[in-house]
Amino acid sequence: MDKDNQFLQMPLMIVGSQKSGTSSLLRYLAQHPEIFAHPQPEMTYFLQDHEYEKGVEWAHNKYYSDCPNDNQIIAKNVMVMCSPERMQRIYEHNPEIQLVVLLREPVSRAYSAYWWARRRGWDNKKSFEEALAVEDKRLKDDWFKWRQSLYKYNSTYYQHLYNIIDKFGEDQVHCFLTDELKDNAINICQSLYKLIGVKADFEPVVEQQFNQAAMPRSEKLGYFFTQFLSSQNALRRTIRKIIPASTAHKLKKTVYDLNEKSFIPPKINPNTHRELSDYFQPFNEQLAALIGKDLSHWQNSD
Repeated sequence: MDKDNQFLQMPLMIVGSQKSGTSSLLRYLAQHPEIFAHPQPEMTYFLQDHEYEKGVEWAHNKYYSDCPNDNQIIAKNVMVMCSPERMQRIYEHNPEIQLVVLLREPVSRAYSAYWWARRRGWDNKKSFEEALAVEDKRLKDDWFKWRQSLYKYNSTYYQHLYNIIDKFGEDQVHCFLTDELKDNAINICQSLYKLIGVKADFEPVVEQQFNQAAMPRSEKLGYFFTQFLSSQNALRRTIRKIIPASTAHKLKKTVYDLNEKSFIPPKINPNTHRELSDYFQPFNEQLAALIGKDLSHWQNSD
């Protein structure tokens, strides 16, 4: 298959939600011998303006240069779900693409996302409550700039999912709960294998979890490194021209790994949990009706 057509015909993409098991699902699916996934944690072609402007050939070379010609390619980006503009890009790219959404209980997802943002230098607020207090201001300021640190907005799944289903149709949007992935990962993978037309009885190894909690040894170094990587400065552009994308990804991962230590987040403040649970309840009820799943257990989680 022609490389550009291989990318244009990408049959499946995981579009959300962040901190809900998407990294694990991507790697489980990619074990299939007929499937290839990008080695980078996220495929940001549809998310990042400067990547999207470079076109499909550039994107294929960055994310899928090692893909065999006859393999199906799949992708993951957990931020596009929250941006109608980015979802429109995906629709224009392939209106028949199958979209996968993993949904985690929203309070735990938001709290986990806060610690991930601290880990990666996206958020320097020293408490979850401080970060929540400035969320409205961040959202009004610049969604893209603060996309990793909008904890309530990114956990309010109903409106994001409604927009996606309205555009692509319910037959192309496949929602699973994080708990379902934990309990039935092989069944979920096999249902998605069947969906895109590869051998459906393949059983991936699903014991390993990916992208587990950690914290930077130096938050200043983590913040500097993240800001450098997220900017389009002249030095970074020069490095990108010299170093292949696959090598750059390995170097980036090495630096992050060296600056990280294992970490177990403290339990969320009970009052904060209660306030957020009440905030999300009406949205969760709308979501349950939209996707036809019982989400009542979310209200009693801790």
